[in-house]
Amino acid sequence: MLEAARAFPVAATSEETVPSRPGVPTWAEELARAAARPHAEGAGPLARAADARRSDLRREIAALLERLARRVDDVLTAALARAPWAWEQVDAVSVMDFELEDAIAVTRRRLAAAAHPAAPSDRRAVALEGLLAVDASVALARLCERRMASLLRLRMRSTARELLPAGRPFLDLGAALHEAAEAWR
Repeated sequence: MLEAARAFPVAATSEETVPSRPGVPTWAEELARAAARPHAEGAGPLARAADARRSDLRREIAALLERLARRVDDVLTAALARAPWAWEQVDAVSVMDFELEDAIAVTRRRLAAAAHPAAPSDRRAVALEGLLAVDASVALARLCERRMASLLRLRMRSTARELLPAGRPFLDLGAALHEAAEAWR
């Protein structure tokens, strides 16, 4: 999310009303320096190591979200394909299996450790943001599996009754999770 926010164009104008004084950087110069610092060509070994640690967390979060997305795709597609003739079994949908639960727990522990107050602030920020993303994604998947019967009943009452339009679940949680995983790369 922070990466996306940084990409937004700055709509505010400089509030400086005093002309630049020698030796005092302007607002625009400070913005340019701040933007150049983390990705400077001549970044020292500490900056490169910090970038590597942040990207390790980002890759781990992306991998977990991608794994959850694939699992949601598989489970929902299969459940919705059999729903018309096995309606009573739609409540048996289980997105989370033991292996996925373990992977989520391992990732959450690693992110919680990286979010420790003694950790560097940039790493802490990525870890906290990752915890939020993982928790929200898991909560959506669990909500979907718990409310599948209600969602199907509502869909069957609507004008668009197809459960797998274009071969994808009508509630395409998998696509949303794939998109979230891609954003973490």
